[in-house]
Amino acid sequence: MNRYGIRMRRHYAKHRVEELAALEDPAAYFETLGSQIETEIEELADQIAGPTRPEEGYLARMERLTEARVTAESEILAIHMAP
Repeated sequence: MNRYGIRMRRHYAKHRVEELAALEDPAAYFETLGSQIETEIEELADQIAGPTRPEEGYLARMERLTEARVTAESEILAIHMAP
């Protein structure tokens, strides 16, 4: 289970107790959910970052990609953790 699956399991344990109790196989559910979230974050981060710019240097590129990843992670987790 990846870090997003673990994070979602903790979220359910704290905020969605009844939904967690109703899951037939919580480990499989959160493993799948974590993978799904990771894919969604990667896809959104790629969209936000856009194409590589020929004039940007290595550090500028890393900053752009990191910022895109952080933004995507925040947006996707907000969707999945909404009440």
